[in-house]
Amino acid sequence: MLPLLFAFGNAALYLDRLAEQSRKAVTQAVQATRASRGLVEQLTLMERSARQFFVLHDNLLLDNYSHSHNKFSQTVTELAALPLDQGQRRELEMLSARETALYKNISVITPENVDPQSVISEFVELSDQAQNILAENNRLIDRESAILAESAERTQHMLLWQTLTLVPVALLIALVITFLVAQPIRRMDAAIRRLGEGQYGETITIDGPGDLRTLGERLDWLRAQLQQLEQQKQRFLRHVSHELKTPLTAIREGSELLHDEVGGPLTPQQKEIAGILRESSLRLQKMIENLLNYSAVQFQKPELKTENIVLENLLEQVLANYALTLISKQIEIQRDLQPLQMKGDQEKLHTVLDNLLSNAIKFTPQSGHICISIRQQGPNVLLEVHDSGPGVAIDDRAKLFDPFYRGDGPYESLVSGSGLGLSIAQEYVEAHGGKIALQSSERGAHFSITLPLEPLPV
Repeated sequence: MLPLLFAFGNAALYLDRLAEQSRKAVTQAVQATRASRGLVEQLTLMERSARQFFVLHDNLLLDNYSHSHNKFSQTVTELAALPLDQGQRRELEMLSARETALYKNISVITPENVDPQSVISEFVELSDQAQNILAENNRLIDRESAILAESAERTQHMLLWQTLTLVPVALLIALVITFLVAQPIRRMDAAIRRLGEGQYGETITIDGPGDLRTLGERLDWLRAQLQQLEQQKQRFLRHVSHELKTPLTAIREGSELLHDEVGGPLTPQQKEIAGILRESSLRLQKMIENLLNYSAVQFQKPELKTENIVLENLLEQVLANYALTLISKQIEIQRDLQPLQMKGDQEKLHTVLDNLLSNAIKFTPQSGHICISIRQQGPNVLLEVHDSGPGVAIDDRAKLFDPFYRGDGPYESLVSGSGLGLSIAQEYVEAHGGKIALQSSERGAHFSITLPLEPLPV
């Protein structure tokens, strides 16, 4: 705004000067023209009064001549007060002196001893001299008009160049200020995005105007608070997970002993109850393992212990853990498996498959089916799990892989999941250089996993 305000102020100043110069020029031109014409008019009146006086010898006519002389003298004084050049001023003084001398001669002489023709000739010469003064004034007015027009043109050019110069300067300053303000705002936006993504380790520093710096300090304070809460959450998860593993181990061992009838034969009803205990302990163990895996992933990038893996064998190992559930729900497993080997971390890929199949089995209805396919796709292996359940709601798809997020599906098991399975699966798949995604399907949830057959170089 400052360059534009300067331009407006400067333009107003120049226009005011130009207007003042124009006003003075017009005023002086009007006064000079009026006074010059007044000289000619008074000389004409004095000549007429003198002629009549010489003919009629009436003193009243002489008084009229004296009155015109006084007005002539007053007009000379007004004209002399104007800013005339030296030539005009000398000519005006000569005219005034000759007229004064003529007036004195006419005042003291008598009509009988004066030559009227000589007096008339003197008036004619005075009139010619007054006309010259009037013409010179007109030429002076023309020069002043030309000077004024030239000054107006210069002012116009100056204002034009000033505008052409200051408008880009103003735009440049606006861009600089915008850059200075936009940079902190962009850094602030990036900092907020990092906070939203759970990245609390980087200190937030915002440079710029005072208000933005203060806001940056508030954001950094918020970051520190969130980081502290995140650390407390991680400690809580680790402690709770480890505390739960000890009694869970006893429950697992006891349920296995009961299921294997180590303590003696069981009735069919008792055996069913032991099976329920065994399955629930397995599910609880899986939830605790997910909590531990999630805690480990949050602190460091998963480290891979690569080895040759036969994917079909790994899949059958995972399915074996859910054999009883598959039988009880009468779920059919439809396999389309190519005999493929890949290099990867068997434990982590086991966890990935376990989480996918666990969700598929949980949400597949009674007497449903699950399609599992493994095939090579270029340098990658494509693994797909497609169940016949209700599928994933549109509102849940964007947050499906977020930690602790659980959709509101219509099929819920007796023990609800922790919402960490897909998040951990995504971390482990990406650690292998792969990608996990939810595919569009008319029925059920359709997950695909793309993994390189050879591990990516670290």
